[in-house]
Amino acid sequence: MNVFKLLTIATTLACTATLFQQPSNASECGLSCCIAAGMDGVGSNNGLNISLQYDTMIMKTNKTGTSTITPTQIINDKLANAATGMYAVSTKMVMQKIAANVSYRIDQDNALLLTIPYIINDMDMKMGMKMMGNINYTDMTMDTIQGIGDVSLLYIHDLYKDSEFRTRKRFSIGVGIKAPTGASDARNKKGDLVHMMMQAGTNTWDALFTANGVLAFGEHDDGGAQWIVSPSLFYQANTRNDLGYKVGNRLNYDISTRYRLTSKFNVKLDINGIKSEQDSTDGTIDTASGKVAYQNVNGNVLDNVANTGLHSIFLSPGFQWVLDHGYHVSGEYRVPVYQDVNGIQQVTDNWYFLRVSKSF
Repeated sequence: MNVFKLLTIATTLACTATLFQQPSNASECGLSCCIAAGMDGVGSNNGLNISLQYDTMIMKTNKTGTSTITPTQIINDKLANAATGMYAVSTKMVMQKIAANVSYRIDQDNALLLTIPYIINDMDMKMGMKMMGNINYTDMTMDTIQGIGDVSLLYIHDLYKDSEFRTRKRFSIGVGIKAPTGASDARNKKGDLVHMMMQAGTNTWDALFTANGVLAFGEHDDGGAQWIVSPSLFYQANTRNDLGYKVGNRLNYDISTRYRLTSKFNVKLDINGIKSEQDSTDGTIDTASGKVAYQNVNGNVLDNVANTGLHSIFLSPGFQWVLDHGYHVSGEYRVPVYQDVNGIQQVTDNWYFLRVSKSF
């Protein structure tokens, strides 16, 4: 499916969400990046803001702790003491997401934010097969997994702001819920459930909490602020699905700094931190495969809850361009500067964001 078609799908979703409001994963960042883009459009003025966010995360490097390890070495270590056996390791993951964010400011202090993601996940793997003391390696490509992800709804309340027009100080908090709208039962050709991190959804109702501050200072020629600093926290408390799998709770912490080069164009530099707990399973058997759901600890590095949970920090240069008629375009590139994982995991090498938003 090409990007144009995906943008068309996301636009349709955004329009549907707008109509709904009138009468009323698995990646490192996951839902919080979508919500951050939506909150960016929740200004002080009453009204509606719709944005589309496209991001691509490219993951090639495998790590144990903070150290890099090659796929071949992972396979060799796993099969070293076995006479025969097979073990698979991811060599490349590309996770794409298009999110429609619809934010509606009810009044001066309260707003709603609806986020609808569309997920596209691809993976290349290396399979090692040991027979007669020798290991043969085969490169494989998984089928693309795509579809609507888990939708979220967030209520945001401004606890404090210094003014309604050209606000220079504001502090907001939010609570919300993530609904199990994304499929979590994609299977491979053997009939086994695909790794949880590759599924479009988690099949759980999860709680969301956020806090966001804005501090503007300095004087631009147009009377507005020259600098904007925005710290934020996002916490997702996850529940266990009906197959006994629980994705670890996650904390995202961010500091965004913007400098206004002109009245229409800002440059930005963000620090983005992600800290996720280890996943867990209660051992529920998936009746379709006869195995513990999402687990194959002796066959695949991804199907093992011991290889989940991490702490990552990114440095993210970017821009924001204010166009005519209420349109905004923004983007950033996230550069990993620290990544520490439990067990063995594939981490982010390149991460790109692009957003288009429209205020009404």
